[in-house]
Amino acid sequence: MYDKKLAGIAILMLILFIGCSGNHANIKNQSESESKVTQQELIDNWSDYNISYNGKIILFEPKKEEKKIIVNGYWITVKDQETWTQFVYGTVKLPYGHINQAWGNEIREIWVPDNQFYGYVTHQPNELISVQIVDENTVQLFHAMSVNRRNF
Repeated sequence: MYDKKLAGIAILMLILFIGCSGNHANIKNQSESESKVTQQELIDNWSDYNISYNGKIILFEPKKEEKKIIVNGYWITVKDQETWTQFVYGTVKLPYGHINQAWGNEIREIWVPDNQFYGYVTHQPNELISVQIVDENTVQLFHAMSVNRRNF
């Protein structure tokens, strides 16, 4: 019961924060077929992206762009083919015990309202993701765990 109340309060705070914070980027879902094509493109062209990972979320930021995605907390950066392969196959283990729990879920696109693409994100279904615009070239990714953990 206490967990449900705490989770409910956390969700309400997140909604309040998102609702009051102003400019938000859009996170667009891809269809299942689009997501599979994008996943293959990300596997094949991983070196074209700055890839960050926190155990439940993988973020792909195009290197060619002057755009920046800020994340808070503990994130690992993928710097070589071996590490990327370990992420894709779920064999990498983080210092606090998590392995890849995000790859294979749908790919989502991050866009700001004036149709500027910032990157891709994939995450566990029970993660709530939002992106806030910081300035004309920067957005910040926020995440929280969903209240419904029964299926995960």
